[in-house]
Amino acid sequence: MKTNFLFPNKLRVVGWIALLPSIFLGYMAFFHDFAFSFLNIKVLALLPKHWYLGGTTPPPFRLWDIADDNFTQEAAGILIIVSAIFVAFSKEKKEDEYIAKIRLESLMWATYAACAIQIFCLLFFYGDRFFASMVVNLFTILFVFIARYYFTIYRSKPHRNEE
Repeated sequence: MKTNFLFPNKLRVVGWIALLPSIFLGYMAFFHDFAFSFLNIKVLALLPKHWYLGGTTPPPFRLWDIADDNFTQEAAGILIIVSAIFVAFSKEKKEDEYIAKIRLESLMWATYAACAIQIFCLLFFYGDRFFASMVVNLFTILFVFIARYYFTIYRSKPHRNEE
């Protein structure tokens, strides 16, 4: 089966090696305010926060600005996404129609689960808790896909070995 949109099988190992530490880094950066001091940098901020709070003249509206930021949270998020994509979308050693079917079903399950979690968060979380739930939900579809895909592959191995 031709799979144009999958990464080489070797990138799965790279993904797993990067995923676990990046999840830990993301957890520490987001929930415990951990930051690497060497990542204090100037960044391009699109739609910066310039609010007119009264007075005589409002500040000029800009579409972008240069801001000071610690890039630890952003770096952790990028590492989580890229490594999870490598884990989720790398070819199997034997890539066939059955694997493609499992991928598609797992992606459908992950989409349903992420949407259900999103609806739950919209109904029951407010303020800062809602923001935190949205940040965590950024990764839900990838994590649910990985869990369902590998669980289904694991569960089907005895049946596939009989063929």
